[in-house]
Amino acid sequence: MVVPPHQSPALDAPSREGSISEYRLVRIRELDPQLDGLIDGMRTVDESWQPSDLLPDPASESFHDEVEALRREAAELSDALLVVLVGNIVTEEGLPLYLLALNRFGGVTDATGIDEHPWARWARAWTAEEKRHGDVTRTYMYLTGRVDLGAVERTVQHFLRNGFDTTAGGDPYRGLAYASYQEHATKRSWQQLGKLVGEAGAPRLHRICGLVAADEARHERVYASLMAEVVRRDPEGGLDALHATLAHGIVMPARTMTDGVDRRLFQHFADVGHRAGVYTLEDYAANLAQLIEGLGLAGLRGLSGEAERARDELCALPERYARLADERRAHPSRPVPFSWIYGRRA
Repeated sequence: MVVPPHQSPALDAPSREGSISEYRLVRIRELDPQLDGLIDGMRTVDESWQPSDLLPDPASESFHDEVEALRREAAELSDALLVVLVGNIVTEEGLPLYLLALNRFGGVTDATGIDEHPWARWARAWTAEEKRHGDVTRTYMYLTGRVDLGAVERTVQHFLRNGFDTTAGGDPYRGLAYASYQEHATKRSWQQLGKLVGEAGAPRLHRICGLVAADEARHERVYASLMAEVVRRDPEGGLDALHATLAHGIVMPARTMTDGVDRRLFQHFADVGHRAGVYTLEDYAANLAQLIEGLGLAGLRGLSGEAERARDELCALPERYARLADERRAHPSRPVPFSWIYGRRA
């Protein structure tokens, strides 16, 4: 069936057999020129910060003094901030799973590992930038001497074994919808953690968090701009992807996190982050509102009945989560023990 530009079959969902519509595969590759331009705007390796820029230099005569200074600042971090730092690091260490997810989206896969089309080059460039996040934060954590490294390492290994699924089913529209939201959430988490550790008296970690958050902000702009183009070209398909991804709560990347003992470790980590003010339901609601406004969803017209319902449900989500945030404040979670901090409660 030939579909005119800017139109698609009603919500253009994957077929009952789970295949991705040919229409979406064609539309996603039409974004190649735009993505090419975004890749060209990325910093070169020589222009990029490296973990060694932010950590004590082992070749320097002042190395031991720098490590001692780092340990002094880390001594100012509360157990709650340590738990959030470790949880964020574990999430960053899931990078191999995220690259696998990127390479499962139909029409944009890197078939050989060295493909030269824009989506393949973007996936590799994104991975190269993201890898620094785990490297620098993990090394900082190691030097602090304040966490049980064995427990953290077991958590990372469990996470990589357990896997990660965006529930996008290989649909590139849904993949963009997921990344557009999730990069913002990651940025916000590192921003807020950076603010709090700075206030606690940890300037080196404050700088690290700020640089990681800045990377996430640039990645968010790429994904959100591509998602906006999907909505412009194929509003009903874009609405379907956004609704499927967001309407019932987004799947968080590290939800399968466990240390081998606490099967609800991700939820407990998220609870600490909420109480500490690092990432809250208010942030979740604000994130949704920003994405919905940025994509111009409220102004979409001429839609099918099903697409209108999807639009209206999406536009109502921020208010819904704002109400849930009010309810959660009235019933705060209780501290629980974390193996990461030697069984102390946070």
